[in-house]
Amino acid sequence: MTDPALIDVLVAKQQIADLTAAYCRGVDRADAALLGSLFHPDSHVESGPFNGSGQDFAREICAIVRPVFTQTSHANAHQWVEVDGDSAKGETYVTALATPRGQEGDPVHMLTGGRYLDRFVRTNGTWQFIERRFVCDWVVRQPAGGGDDLYAGFLRGAQGPSDPVHSLWGNSAS
Repeated sequence: MTDPALIDVLVAKQQIADLTAAYCRGVDRADAALLGSLFHPDSHVESGPFNGSGQDFAREICAIVRPVFTQTSHANAHQWVEVDGDSAKGETYVTALATPRGQEGDPVHMLTGGRYLDRFVRTNGTWQFIERRFVCDWVVRQPAGGGDDLYAGFLRGAQGPSDPVHSLWGNSAS
């Protein structure tokens, strides 16, 4: 016997996990259109460099990421989500690595650990962020070191449509 309410909660949790993964992709690929689609029109974001609507955040964070970092890589870890009908709240742990552009001397990687405190809303069957706040728990700066020659010939990540993921999904990586 299956409980429809339990199935709805389990499906909602998976859809919310997909939403939070899409957010990481959107930031790392500097894809403002993808990011914008993840936020409800009435959403609010609080994330240090930007506090305001989700739509404005999508544009502004990409405008920051493109010129400031050669690459970013966000990885979600464990996630705690409580679903209540068409709304939900959650805490998602994240680790992000970023390499700033234009560093003199030895390049530095910035490794950040933190949590997203989210409120979600489901409208017409689609989950979106209605509120997203980033809590920075720790930051480590360390020399980038060498080793790029070890990966010569490998596909390399990039911001925008030149990233290899676009050839997998066609012109749409969302």
